[in-house]
Amino acid sequence: MIFIGITGGIGSGKSTVCSLFEKKGIPIFFADSVAKNIVDFNSAVLEEIVDLFGERVLNSSNKLDRKILAEIVFNDVELLNKLNEIVHPRVFDAFEQWRAKYSTKGSYAIVESALLFESGMFELLDYVLAVLTDANERIKRVSARDSVQAEQVIARMKHQISAEELLELSDFQIQNNGTMDDLSSKVNFFHILFSTLTSPKEIE
Repeated sequence: MIFIGITGGIGSGKSTVCSLFEKKGIPIFFADSVAKNIVDFNSAVLEEIVDLFGERVLNSSNKLDRKILAEIVFNDVELLNKLNEIVHPRVFDAFEQWRAKYSTKGSYAIVESALLFESGMFELLDYVLAVLTDANERIKRVSARDSVQAEQVIARMKHQISAEELLELSDFQIQNNGTMDDLSSKVNFFHILFSTLTSPKEIE
């Protein structure tokens, strides 16, 4: 079995792409959701975060206030890196446990992560598929989805890996600027392709 990473910037539609693969019965590890669960339900992780940022990142119920945390790390790269150093190793451990369950089931499985390259998780995978969408379309989607101004979306985009870098670093790309039918056709193509690929590690 091979493991395919799927990534893309905010509003690119990577979650929609993954849902289409999931409907085909492909197992998917949602790294971003796993990271959120680790922060929410691992008391040791929450304690480390509070030690780093202080109690200002807790709400009235002593749960992590994601909005405040995001505002802090978006304006401080050093703190963002320290936060990632707390969370990413736990995500990697969870992935290794998940991979052990699926290593002999089917021809391929998928890992969805917004920070696939930034976290270094791509090194654990065989191939990477990047979902690319025009910037204006991404801004429109996220503004409607999150009820935020375009300027706020642009600020988030600036903290993510660029489309040019994704194009260069990924093995495959999906351009997601069309209709759902168009996207489904592209996913069908890659489903067939991924079902026939061999791990580059085996080729070496």
